[in-house]
Formats: sequence, structure tokens, C-alpha cells
Amino acid sequence: MSLSELRYQIRESLIESRYFGMSVSDILSYLEGFGNNTWIFFDTETTGLPQDVHTGQITEIAAVAVNPKNWNEEAEVLGQFNEKIALNPETLATMERQQANPESRPENSRVWTIEKALEKTRYHEWERDFKDEQDVIKEFIEFVQSFPGPVLVAQNASFDMKWIFTRAETEMTRYPVIDTMRIMQLFLIPLLRTLRDPPHEDIEAAELLSKLKRGRRYSSSMGVVAGAYGISTENWHSALADVQMLMDLLEHVVQTLRSGIDVDIRPEHSSSAAYQSRQKKRGF
Repeated sequence: MSLSELRYQIRESLIESRYFGMSVSDILSYLEGFGNNTWIFFDTETTGLPQDVHTGQITEIAAVAVNPKNWNEEAEVLGQFNEKIALNPETLATMERQQANPESRPENSRVWTIEKALEKTRYHEWERDFKDEQDVIKEFIEFVQSFPGPVLVAQNASFDMKWIFTRAETEMTRYPVIDTMRIMQLFLIPLLRTLRDPPHEDIEAAELLSKLKRGRRYSSSMGVVAGAYGISTENWHSALADVQMLMDLLEHVVQTLRSGIDVDIRPEHSSSAAYQSRQKKRGF
């Protein structure tokens, strides 16, 4: 592991730990503290999982810059970025090997073939030029830098930041990062679980929570949570559509958190934080 990667992982751990121990009021105050910043909602599509970052590549980056107006009214869109990336020789060679040995990637494998990843992210549904990976990363960095006080916002932000940070040959300025998945895991779901149970017995919270149930746990997947709120997920896993979905979703999440700003979620929050810490150690 390089020194730059080590510094990145330490920084990401500090960002994530910042959410631990917060109340609903605390997280809302934290978000409102960026009221004068430009929020850059962004998403990447890639050829693999986090461990593939050195052997894979980014295939698409999309972003929308907004003034969220503290989610008191409709956010003001300030700019948009969306580019797809041409497959490099290494990726094409890997695809050829996977196609020649299909049994090496069974259907139930957590590791998809690159072709499946491209199909899922609608890679080939593109009527513009595909660009070089480094050119797109550079253009994305320039897009972010063109706005005053950028704060980066993404679902499972550590995934996207790791790919951009590792793949970029250009040094990227450090900006505040908001991870919407952590907000859902550590605040939204704990709040709904608290409101569902006595003494609150909130019917609306119980109904929303039931829509998030997946097996024994509750999902913080963007598509699942968006669907629970009635937000369209038709183009889920297309980068720009994901960014636009996330903007709409975060507005709903903030309003839900505001409705429970004085609710004590400490038991559920602590349980969720402990579970996420165990998952992180196990590599999930």
C-alpha cells in the first residue's frame, strides 16, 4: 500500500467515525453547516468492486452541482457533468479472458464479469464520444474546482472516492465529503425503528421501515430507499440518473430526520454503528 493510499484510508475512517455518537439534531446541524457551500452530488460507474481498483477502471462519472438552500425549498442546479470513458487495453484483455473462461465467474458470484457491469450501467447506451479515463477524471476535478466551497456528496462515498483517488494521475484537492449511505444507516433507519416502537408507535414510520426490510435487516441501498419514498428508480445504475435520484432522496431523508429531531435514537444508533464497524472489518 502506497503512502497516499494509507493517508486516504485514514482520512476516510475519520470521516466515517464523525457520524458515530451523533443525535438526529447533530447530523442535521452538521448538514446545515454546509449551507453556504456548493454541493456536488456525484457518482462513478466502474468495471469492478473496491478491490479491483488497480486492475479495473472507471467507466463513467456524473455530477450535479447545486445550492441546496438547506432543503427548505427546491435545490438550485448550478451545473452538470457527465462523461463516459473508453475501455482501455487492460480492460478489453480482461473481458476477453472472462469470455473465454465463463466458468471462472459463476452466476451467483459477488464478482461480476466486466460485461455484466457494463450492461447493468447502460454503458453502451451512449450517443456521444467516449473519452480517455485520465481526461475525464481531470475534467471532473476541474468541474468541482469551478464552484465556490465544494462539498462532495455521494451514496457510499468511500467507494467512489477510492476509485477517483486511486485512478487519478492528477492530485485532487481535499474537500468535505458527505456519505448519504451512512446517514441512512446511522440516522434514518435508527429513527424509523425508534418511532415504530413504543412509546411512539408511529404508523407512517413503521410503513416506511417495512419497505426497507430485506431479510433480517433494513436496506440502505439507494434504490430501495428511493422506492420506499415513491421516487422513480427506472434508470438506477446509470450514473447521471443515480445522481438525480440521490438529490431527490436526500431531500426526503432530511425532511424525515427533521420530523424526528428531538427523538432519542441512541440505542438504535449505537446498534447500527456497531454493526457497520463489524461489517467494515470483515471487508463489506
